[in-house]
Amino acid sequence: MANNNEQTDAQSKSTQNNLKEIDSQQHYLDKLGNAIKDQFKEAGKIITDFFSLSNAVSGVVEKTKEAVSQLKDVNTLLTEISKSNSSLSKSQLENVKNNAFTIAGKYGKTALDYLSEFKSAADAGYKNAEQIAELSTAIQSAGGITSDLANEYIRAADNAYKMNGSIQSLTAALDGANNITNRHSIDMTELAEAMSVVSSRASDSQMDIDETTAAVGTLLSVTKKGGAEIGNSFNGILMNLRQITGDANDGGDFIDESSLTKYEEACNELGVSLSTVKNGVVSLKEPMEILEELSEKYTRLEESDSRRANLLNSVGGGDRADALNAILENYSLYEEMLRDYNSGAGSMAADVEKTANSWEGSLQRLSNTFTKTIGNIADSDAFIKIINSLNGVVGVIDKVTGSIGSAGTIGLGAGLFSGIKNIGKRRMSVRISKNCFEYALHA
Repeated sequence: MANNNEQTDAQSKSTQNNLKEIDSQQHYLDKLGNAIKDQFKEAGKIITDFFSLSNAVSGVVEKTKEAVSQLKDVNTLLTEISKSNSSLSKSQLENVKNNAFTIAGKYGKTALDYLSEFKSAADAGYKNAEQIAELSTAIQSAGGITSDLANEYIRAADNAYKMNGSIQSLTAALDGANNITNRHSIDMTELAEAMSVVSSRASDSQMDIDETTAAVGTLLSVTKKGGAEIGNSFNGILMNLRQITGDANDGGDFIDESSLTKYEEACNELGVSLSTVKNGVVSLKEPMEILEELSEKYTRLEESDSRRANLLNSVGGGDRADALNAILENYSLYEEMLRDYNSGAGSMAADVEKTANSWEGSLQRLSNTFTKTIGNIADSDAFIKIINSLNGVVGVIDKVTGSIGSAGTIGLGAGLFSGIKNIGKRRMSVRISKNCFEYALHA
């Protein structure tokens, strides 16, 4: 029995010693796991710092490349401008270039956008091409219309109303139109299209530009039809009012002598004459004078009255008739828009300021400033050294991050750490070589 008891005590002591050894190893693994975890956290921070620096430097390099590319396009366009405008001296051309960045930034546009407008205005024969270009850029920004439409609108108004390129007159016209679109939720694109179509006819018909804009605005607001469609329809109405034969290009009947007589008779049925006598001379009344008289008589009639239908049919039917009905039924809206036009001073500038101060406008202004700055130093040795230095930094970062290892190696390290962490948590009795972990840490 004594031997058996001694054997049992010996086994118990051996088991206790083994448990202590296991516990010691587990304690060591816990410490080692935490140490590796700290190492990985530190490595992660270094990697993050490297990538942050890389992104920052790469961003500067990329923006610089974009600026250089834009400067190249700017210089190409300036060359084209100088070829088609030989009267511009080298210093004048340089001033145009320098002003382009400032003016474009004011309207949330690029310098290239502005210079394109300058070239277009100069090619059209404007002596004040810089001012015309800025005006075009302004209405694009305020009204959200395209470059081509802005230029078409400006030139149509300028030519039709004999403004001779007056910035004051053109600004007043665009301010008035912009105020109407703002107050009556009319799309500036539609208004500009309509005005481009009808301005010449309206001016020849003795309509002022404020009257034309208000009449077109009324038709757009009431009918909800497109700008070109409304412009052509109003052309047809004016041809009837002014007793002019021809095709109005609006899909309505061809206007001939017979149809003009029919229209005049329909007006006479309502007690409205197309002509007046002044100093013994018979002349046609102004269009809006006739339409005001017609509106007063037309709106008093019952809708079933044949005289209403006769008037609409006599004008040519279709869209033309719809347009005539719209302005006769809503003449008070026309008068309201006329007031809005004439109180629109500064309307365009206010909208431009909103656009320029938006996120997009502010970022574009910053981009213009950066591009101009790059342009100022582009030919200097300092600029070349800066670019070379930035490229050098990017190269170093690429080498450092490349030495960290591939995605597979990083994944292996992450897996190893996960395994070590789990060993400590589960308190598993696993024998593992310290040297193995040391190798893992230094590998």
